[in-house]
Amino acid sequence: MSRTTAAPPRPPVDGRVLGAGTGLRFALLLVLFLTSSATIVTEIVQALADPRNIRVGCALAAGADPESDYLGIGLAAVRAGDAYPACLSRYVPSAAAWVPLAVLAALLLAAATVYWLLPRWKGRRGRVVPLRAVDPEGELGPLLDELVGVAGLSRPPRFVVAPAAATAGAVVFGRLRRYTVCLHGGLVARRRRDPEGFRAVVLHELAHLRNHDIDVTYATVALWRVFLVAVLPAYLFRIVQDLKDSASSAILGPAERLGTGHELILSGVMIAFVYLARADILRTRETYADLDALAWGADARGWHHAAAHGPGKAAAPGRTRRALASFTALWRTHPAWDRRVAALTDPRELFAPHALTLFVAGATATIAGDQLTDLLDGPRSGGALRVLTALLAGLIAAIPGVSVWRGVARAVLTGGRIPTGLRAGWWTGLGLAVGELLTSSTSGSTRWLPNHPEALAVLIVISVGIMCWTAQFAELSVRSWRGRTLRPAMLLGLAAIWVVFALWYAWWQADGHTFTTGWAYSGTGIRDALLHDLPGAVPGDRDVLAGFAAVLPLLLPIGTDPFIGWAAAVLWLLPLLAWTRRPATGAPEWARRALRGAPAPELSGPLLPPLRRVLLATAAGTALCWAGTVALMAVMHTWQPPPERRYGTYMLVHLACVLLVLVCGTLAAAVLTSLTTRRFALLVALVAAGTTALLGLAGAAVLGTADGCLGPLNTLATSCHWSPAKVWPTTQLLFPLVLGLGIFVSAVVALLCTAARGALRPRRRTAAASPPAGGPAPRRERLVLRRAVAGTVCLAVLALTTATSLPRDAGTGRTSLTKQQLIPTAALPTPSPQVLAAQTDAWLRLGGTGLMARFTTEVLAVLSALQDKAALTDRGFAATRIRPHCVALEHLATETAAYFPVPRSATQARWAKLHERSKQAGADCRRGIEQGKLTVFAAAMRSFIDIGANTPGVLDSINAEAGRGRSGH
Repeated sequence: MSRTTAAPPRPPVDGRVLGAGTGLRFALLLVLFLTSSATIVTEIVQALADPRNIRVGCALAAGADPESDYLGIGLAAVRAGDAYPACLSRYVPSAAAWVPLAVLAALLLAAATVYWLLPRWKGRRGRVVPLRAVDPEGELGPLLDELVGVAGLSRPPRFVVAPAAATAGAVVFGRLRRYTVCLHGGLVARRRRDPEGFRAVVLHELAHLRNHDIDVTYATVALWRVFLVAVLPAYLFRIVQDLKDSASSAILGPAERLGTGHELILSGVMIAFVYLARADILRTRETYADLDALAWGADARGWHHAAAHGPGKAAAPGRTRRALASFTALWRTHPAWDRRVAALTDPRELFAPHALTLFVAGATATIAGDQLTDLLDGPRSGGALRVLTALLAGLIAAIPGVSVWRGVARAVLTGGRIPTGLRAGWWTGLGLAVGELLTSSTSGSTRWLPNHPEALAVLIVISVGIMCWTAQFAELSVRSWRGRTLRPAMLLGLAAIWVVFALWYAWWQADGHTFTTGWAYSGTGIRDALLHDLPGAVPGDRDVLAGFAAVLPLLLPIGTDPFIGWAAAVLWLLPLLAWTRRPATGAPEWARRALRGAPAPELSGPLLPPLRRVLLATAAGTALCWAGTVALMAVMHTWQPPPERRYGTYMLVHLACVLLVLVCGTLAAAVLTSLTTRRFALLVALVAAGTTALLGLAGAAVLGTADGCLGPLNTLATSCHWSPAKVWPTTQLLFPLVLGLGIFVSAVVALLCTAARGALRPRRRTAAASPPAGGPAPRRERLVLRRAVAGTVCLAVLALTTATSLPRDAGTGRTSLTKQQLIPTAALPTPSPQVLAAQTDAWLRLGGTGLMARFTTEVLAVLSALQDKAALTDRGFAATRIRPHCVALEHLATETAAYFPVPRSATQARWAKLHERSKQAGADCRRGIEQGKLTVFAAAMRSFIDIGANTPGVLDSINAEAGRGRSGH
């Protein structure tokens, strides 16, 4: 026979040990309200200011194909260069900037008004009466004063009674510390019959006041009502207008209808998300109030009685029904009674939020971020957009981050299973990815999904990685923090993930999301630019440069960001500082307060492995870096080109190989550490990887300084002289890649190794409250030595990060690569005849006709002047009658080059050739007149005659292309 021993009950943990997290979710709700309101107001104002939709005409003139995907439309705008914003500035009317701001201010004022009037409406005459009206003998007053004292309120609320309310309940309302508790008539009537139930209900309402959640509650309700009354109808009005407009165009209609479908789905999803966020905030406050009332002495039998006889009964058995009940509960503003009863003994939901809550937070944040990007897309809004994007990233990271910290703290205090962060990261990342699909910014006008939705997995990887780091750092901090409160440690950890997520979220918003649409870079163009800018010869140089052309678009946007060094540093320097603390003993003050007097566990014992073990892995990785660099220099010395050709492709290959060697050594240290470390594997692996990268880069810098004095290892230098300054540009280039991007790659590899080790090792169910006893505690190194090592590493990293983050000389790093070379021609769509006709027509209407007319006028003026016999014999006649037109044609060629290219590439080639010839002929004409060179002048006139003969054919082609589809749009 086997005997089963019941597990001891877990001690209750104060739900506010690290804050409830509802404030963050309310802040996200407010951000969505502001961005969605500003977006729809801006769209309506722009539609009223531009009723003919000239903005779309500028896009068509730029070559945008409404039947194309997001990538094709974006590349058309890049191909147009400055002509597109110039077209918008010249032709598109813009409303006054204060109009959207005024409307947004009016919406906020409306929400504030609703917030201000709701308490007055609830406490209006005829619905409630003063307490003395139903208690003339004054029996309730002393009892209520006693309960106010139990709740610890410094300012007692006003008590009123709602005689018509027959339920045995109560409600609290008010604003700005002027609160009222309304007792229902049924509650007052049962006071004598059930005094404990009366106390429980009143204490529950007073707990709302103690928790300061009344203002958040009514602010949430006010935002929801204004959203329904004002913002949502505006969205529906805009959708109806778009559908009406789409019916009038055969070309733009399908794209506009699909875009309207996106907007309709987005509107419905936003309604659901706002409602879910509102319900989550209101539901959470009820659970906290229940727990506080119970802690103040309320009788739990009232909750059990309500659960047994109330409307919210336990779900019937069965997985499907339980899942349905759980899903339905998310839409309720009050938790079901069975859930409230369960939370009294095990409030795990307060410490492990529902997956849908995290999903909604991620998706809501993505929608708000996309709307924010659309609102601040002007050339002068870049700084404001970066700041607001960073703040939004902090909010996105903090919502799941706080939940992970709370879950870890509770698990450590109660002996539960320590959260890994995988669940929080997965659901938050999935919400971010789905939010991208809902915004349609990655799919374009003819697709519901982007071409490469698999690229959205990057968001999930980023979220999972950050939350896994958060879980391990939270456990390390919870077990070692000795202060009165744990909040400073949590704020430090949240600040770290804010920095990291802000970096990656800004990259995604600016560059990363384009990978969902396809490859937006021309490998051939980048390779040709490298060949031009970096002359030299290496074995298989064209294939090598083709490889660089494929990798550079991935590395440069994020790898050269000066912020990446700081973001990577916090991931491994903060865990490194844990070795500088003295061993902790006993139960900390914050733990005793969190357990509300219950015995607190002693959070002591060996947490991290000995630092010398980490340094051994670092030594192995560093040795690999140094040996690899030496071997690389020896190999490259064998095909060393002449000195004048060493600083082109040869140097680029050398730097790339050094980078590869250093990253491989860093990854080796991370893999070795993660496979041999049982606890905090990710943190320890990052410390080993960061230290290895630092020492490996230092070794490469020393070898580079001695280059020229190393005999068979010489690579770049031509003479022997010791000059550390000569390797600083190389160090400045490699540092953000090695100790920035390399650290993040090491984190991903360490997580994969940890997951693989966990999958191969048999699972063992062990208690997670204390570190596993794997034999005797390792011998502790001397604290002074550990602090010296950590201090030296931190100072070196901070100094190098500061130095490499400083602005560089603007004159360096010039490239011959142009926007036209960067555009992959294969990604440019081939428009249909109808779309091509619409593009050409827009090209003519928005400036092309004027350019054609001016060009024809100037050429005809020159040809007319040539009819006079004095044109070739009288220099003064040529200077007054011909020279001004030659100068005008030169200027006109420059203006034409700045305007949109003709949509049809073959016609554009003919049109551009005309202007190139006219510009050259104009210059020759002017030079021949000014310098008195008749032969030069005569050659220019012959060119003008030939230009005049070819011009009608080119102009007729453009007009014919525009005329083929004018009736269709």
